[in-house]
Amino acid sequence: RRHRDMMLATALTLAAGWSGGHVRVGVPVGALRTVGVRMEAPHPWSASSASSASGGLDDEEEELPALPAVALPSASLEPMDVIKKVLDALRTPDEPYDNFGPQVAIAFSSPSNGASKLTPSQFADYLAEGPYQIFCEWDEMEVEDDLEVTDEGERAYQEVLLRRSADASWTHVNWQLEKVNGVWMTESVVTY
Repeated sequence: RRHRDMMLATALTLAAGWSGGHVRVGVPVGALRTVGVRMEAPHPWSASSASSASGGLDDEEEELPALPAVALPSASLEPMDVIKKVLDALRTPDEPYDNFGPQVAIAFSSPSNGASKLTPSQFADYLAEGPYQIFCEWDEMEVEDDLEVTDEGERAYQEVLLRRSADASWTHVNWQLEKVNGVWMTESVVTY
């Protein structure tokens, strides 16, 4: 049942619009409520948030150090490795320097993902909002169900549960990854 709900939620997120030569993935704010999945606001990993962000990367370019090789996408990483790298980076978003976590999350965002168009500061602004604070504040993580990879091996789906130590309930995070030039990257993330 959980996988069916995730697939339905994922199907709803693939409301594609053509922009700049890329298919952009978006989630209408109320769309997931109709299937019993609650999403508070557009997530930074959706195209609707990138289009609502003030200007994207063309505004003020941020001067950040280059990411170390261990924090970059690589063909040697499996889907769960990507999820863990992004979650670990977001858990301490300003270590080893300001906006390191958002910079890593953007680096692992596929070109079809709206987050790939954001600056690390814009991405960090989303993380400061109520429903997305969990990405920076989680203490416990559990992997729900087995990783599912399509027959073609080009898409992967994984549900991860996050929780603060003081919270009784878990936040469900459904990840959809796609292979881009042989490298697993985040296509969309849905929280509920």
